[in-house]
Amino acid sequence: MIIKYSDNPFKAVIGIAFYNRKSILLFTLISIVAVFQYEFGEIFDFEPATLPVVPVTILGGALAIFLGFRNNSAYDRWWEARKVWGGIVNASRTFGVMICTFSSGYFSNGKVKDKEVFEWRKELIMRHIGWLYALVMHLRKETSWDELEKFLSKKEVEKLKGFHNKPTQMLHKQGERLQEAYESEMIENFRHMELANVIKEFYDLQGKAERIKGTIFPYYYNYFTSVFLWLFITCLPFSLVTEMSWSTIPMCIAISFVFTILEKSGAVTEDPFEGRAADTPITTIARNIEIDLLEMIKSDTIPAPNEQKTGRFGVKYLD
Repeated sequence: MIIKYSDNPFKAVIGIAFYNRKSILLFTLISIVAVFQYEFGEIFDFEPATLPVVPVTILGGALAIFLGFRNNSAYDRWWEARKVWGGIVNASRTFGVMICTFSSGYFSNGKVKDKEVFEWRKELIMRHIGWLYALVMHLRKETSWDELEKFLSKKEVEKLKGFHNKPTQMLHKQGERLQEAYESEMIENFRHMELANVIKEFYDLQGKAERIKGTIFPYYYNYFTSVFLWLFITCLPFSLVTEMSWSTIPMCIAISFVFTILEKSGAVTEDPFEGRAADTPITTIARNIEIDLLEMIKSDTIPAPNEQKTGRFGVKYLD
């Protein structure tokens, strides 16, 4: 998630121009062609091509409607993604508290030792942290799962590699361990049901995240928005050149850049889990949850929070 472009305004402008250099170059060339053919048409004995302003204005209005709808829809997807991960934060903390306070050797009349209870708590907390990072990798379609060995046994990680949806199987394993704890009387019936409900909530939140990831934005909106955008950019200088002459070039560059940035911002925002600087910072969120849960079990190895990163041209963001 981008925090800000740069502390240096000059770097910010240069960075924005750099990442949009191809588009800027293209509509600059279109504007130059329109002006040159108008200014020097008589010299080369041909009729300059011009367009009336009104049709181009109507086209610009239609384009603005498409861009507005698309950007609103894209922002809704981004905001829903943030709400889903906000729900994961809250449910994870609830799960951690329940695991640490609901389990006890008390219900087994001493048959379950305190050490067994502690190891069970630690196992479920570590697997849940592994689930968080597995969900991050699942949403970003990453292929290396060896990082999970920090939270799970090597045998369990190898077994997971055979499954298509690894986070789902990890939640299934959590449910199995809850059932085993209930059968060994480490937790009683009511507490087992409450913990199972939290597992169900994780399934729901994972499904919502997968829906955002898997639902493709309607193709015709992307396609026709792009077509209308470049049709407008192409026609604009030919409609302004009769009134503005050489001033058409900077004016068309400015107007075209505004519409291009609006189109690009919608395209980037509609996919919030790709791991880009502008996306939902799910790795940072997962790390914050990891810290909270490890503190609950009084772990000796608690990682530091993810620091704000600085990218090219001074862009500040969270992963």
